[in-house]
Amino acid sequence: MGRITHLGRLGVAAVLLALGALIAFAQPAVAAPPPAGHVYVQTNEAGGNRVVAFARASDGTLTQEQAVGTGGSGIAPTGLGSQASLAITADGDHLLAVNAGSDDVSLFEIHADGLELADVTGVGDRPVSVAVRGSLVYVLDQGANTIEGLRITAADSLVRVRNSTRPLSSSAANGAEVAFSPNGRIIAVTEKGTQKIDTYVVGPNGRAAGPTVQASSGATPFGFQFGPDGRLYVSEAPSSAASSYDVAADGTLSTITASLTNGQGAACWLVVSSDGRFAYTANASTANVSQYDIASNGALSLVGDGNNGSTPNGPVDLDLSSGDRYLYVLSSGSGAITGFSVNPSNGALASIGGPAGLGLGWAGMIAV
Repeated sequence: MGRITHLGRLGVAAVLLALGALIAFAQPAVAAPPPAGHVYVQTNEAGGNRVVAFARASDGTLTQEQAVGTGGSGIAPTGLGSQASLAITADGDHLLAVNAGSDDVSLFEIHADGLELADVTGVGDRPVSVAVRGSLVYVLDQGANTIEGLRITAADSLVRVRNSTRPLSSSAANGAEVAFSPNGRIIAVTEKGTQKIDTYVVGPNGRAAGPTVQASSGATPFGFQFGPDGRLYVSEAPSSAASSYDVAADGTLSTITASLTNGQGAACWLVVSSDGRFAYTANASTANVSQYDIASNGALSLVGDGNNGSTPNGPVDLDLSSGDRYLYVLSSGSGAITGFSVNPSNGALASIGGPAGLGLGWAGMIAV
């Protein structure tokens, strides 16, 4: 057999390269892994409110994925002065957002490829907080000092629950949050203006009876969350404290821990872990997070000196991801989100950073 010439070798090499390219081209593309979850934030823009979706990776890091208009308007740069301006249904199929500037509520469908606006429905004056239980939705109208009920229909729209509007304690209430108890039978509202906590009993028809008006343990009750056992955990802004309460079937509150201060400044927002072992407050004036341990009887104890994780200036909301692996804090005054990994054994926080360069005046966050 004769020798392969230099030109012959070049020809063979070209053929091999071409075959390699064809084989590589024929290989199916490796799909990126789906996100482990999402964090949703509301921009609260007066010129057109939006919900911004961040994909959450398995290590807790966030990547902006989508920004979808709500069909309404916010009131930025003024904040909402509330907690829970976004809510998500238990099945993960729908997201709700309040539009404080246009006095309406937006309903989104959640698909594998992102959010889709499904409906916008008018409500009372300056809605700032929203809660959902099954298909039943309640909205806190801060300007009107009322709550009112809506339902999510099978056609992915919102309809009013007739005769469901209920007053807060007074025209000076200045409500901060509305939320359902875990069994859906109680609705609670905190009133910043009167130092009161209102509770309502929800009937089978979705209408709330009440309110039962009770004094807060401390001044300016603000953000709160029901624990999985049905107890109520509330932040108190001026004293930077948290209180816990037993909640009776008729909505009556009994104080467990009264105004346990955290040594920081302006604890306005509070979340509770899904297992009911830990509570965290975002402290607006000291730009940090405090951790409380929760005993089996609902009693609170402060962890350390109360400075359990630093954030950029202006934290305005926080939430735990599904499974409590990560805590996220929105800092409206700095245009940033700070993520923390959560130690499952003791609830301790370790910063993992987060997106910066976001808009100022954003308000409202929910993590899944």
